[in-house]
Amino acid sequence: MKKSLLTMITLALVLINLLLTAIIAIAIVPEVKNVNSLVSKVAAAIDLNQNGASTEDGSDGSSSVPISDQTMIAIGGDDGLTINLKSSDGDTHIAVVHAQLVMNSKADSYKTNYAALTNESGAAAGQVSQAIQQTVSQYTVDQMQNDQQTVIDACTKAVQNIFDKDFVVGVSFTNVIYQ
Repeated sequence: MKKSLLTMITLALVLINLLLTAIIAIAIVPEVKNVNSLVSKVAAAIDLNQNGASTEDGSDGSSSVPISDQTMIAIGGDDGLTINLKSSDGDTHIAVVHAQLVMNSKADSYKTNYAALTNESGAAAGQVSQAIQQTVSQYTVDQMQNDQQTVIDACTKAVQNIFDKDFVVGVSFTNVIYQ
């Protein structure tokens, strides 16, 4: 009789364990799938940004072009570009920006665009300088100091509007002085 009673208790505990396992599986597994899906999407977004893949708005495609295929040209000469910044505190602030244009030497339009940039007339280089100056002048000194990458991305977009996106990889600031 004792063996039978122990067998019945064991069977009841096994059935309760099975029932609780089924409830957990029904309640938790869909939530785990949702969390896994969310984590996968976030990881994919992080990988895209780490790899420097171009986003839909065209920002930061510089890493998609191998460094061996990138060439640079200084914009603004040895003195850099002197730019009046947007006033935020009532004072006048300027920035002296030493900028470089990063180009893709394997782009189809590289030869013609590079020739236009290095042309003695300087028309294309002047347009690039003007685009950078107009873009940077929209920012305050605090924005420039605290979030320079946003300004660089905006300058890159402005220059890509002059040339094609395959030719212009990015704009880089080698030295910036604020006053």
